[in-house]
Amino acid sequence: MTSKEITDRITKLSEGLLFPSESEYPLEPFTWKSATLNRKTILTQAGKPTKTPIEAIALEDFFAPVVTDEDWFEDEDREIAQRFRDLQAAIATLENVQVFRLGKIEIDVYIVGAIGRDLVGLKTRVIET
Repeated sequence: MTSKEITDRITKLSEGLLFPSESEYPLEPFTWKSATLNRKTILTQAGKPTKTPIEAIALEDFFAPVVTDEDWFEDEDREIAQRFRDLQAAIATLENVQVFRLGKIEIDVYIVGAIGRDLVGLKTRVIET
């Protein structure tokens, strides 16, 4: 699969999904050509200063709150959880997938993996007060 194909797939799967926190933000697909997956690349691509707090977490930990079906879920809630599971599975096909959280309170999140020499992923924002 090429970076364009996986980006197209992730775009389709994330369309209309909002990642919940104290607010809800869309998941925006991106492709960075010929980039190296490290903290410096993430900060540079995000346009953040080098002193910005950055934390790496596991893909499963990031998606855990939105992929688990709860007993009280209605059909629509189950459908949304399934869409998040499908999206997580698509991202997991990338190499060396990492989730980077940038900042405090208003946190920019970059879910990034490699395909060949390109980096592909999603960005969103979570609010944690």
